[in-house]
Amino acid sequence: MFKKILLAATPQMDKLTAPKAAFDLARSRNAEVILFHTLPMEQDAWCAFDDPADRDRLLASAEARIAAYFKDDLSGIRHSIRVTSGVPHEEMLRIIHAEAVDLIVMGHHTRPAHRPDRMWGVVDTTIHKVCANVFCPVMVVTNPMPEEPTIKRIVMATDFSTPSDSALCYAVQMASAFDAHLDIFHVLDVGQVTPNPEYYMQSMQVFIDKAVNRMQCRYAHALDGIDHEFHCWEGVPYVEILKQARWQEADVVIMAQYSSSEDHAKPSVGSTTIQVALSPGCPAILVNYRARTCI
Repeated sequence: MFKKILLAATPQMDKLTAPKAAFDLARSRNAEVILFHTLPMEQDAWCAFDDPADRDRLLASAEARIAAYFKDDLSGIRHSIRVTSGVPHEEMLRIIHAEAVDLIVMGHHTRPAHRPDRMWGVVDTTIHKVCANVFCPVMVVTNPMPEEPTIKRIVMATDFSTPSDSALCYAVQMASAFDAHLDIFHVLDVGQVTPNPEYYMQSMQVFIDKAVNRMQCRYAHALDGIDHEFHCWEGVPYVEILKQARWQEADVVIMAQYSSSEDHAKPSVGSTTIQVALSPGCPAILVNYRARTCI
């Protein structure tokens, strides 16, 4: 698991967040790391497009600066550096498909360029654009990683949709590979704006017991041999998922890229997956749907 990792490298990213997570995973799994960066059309922190140089020299200059910036961190890791120019997610997708990458590591910008015409979060929709077009999972890292990170506890959030079933299979595979405990969690969505009247008709415990029983029946076969627990309670999904991960001291949260309640055609800035991924906490792995047969 994790033989080739692509790190979206940017000078606006803290080296102790996404880069450290990618490098530590690569060392623990003996994986190759591809450091990827796209130069914008006008200006970039690795190089300036007003330099009297042609495109190839600009790309080579940026590649040299990236190599120098991560020199110590890359010691002992098989790696390559790819610098292109163009639309970031489109260029990234070309490399992902060509290189058969099996994990993408991304992070949010800690020092974003001043863009008064953009709301918070819109700059991070590259994460959604990448997720929507690849089969391999995307790990989003926002917090600094511990000195010696391990994956010993995984929280997997499910809404019982087909994409969530696929993500569950991936979580089981990951728990087996890392010998980790797996917490399967479902949130009864009470409605962030409009309350769900269904939950006011009888005791909430009735709905909780029903959901836990549904998880047991649906996932028992896939969890054979995996240390696991089922959890459920009511609330706003992204808030409760973050709380569950914090209370369980989870090392990673796994979620499906799409849920049954989201309109795929709408912007994803407010989606549960993006809200969890971009909020401070442990890394979140967003799993796009692909047919898996563990259930």
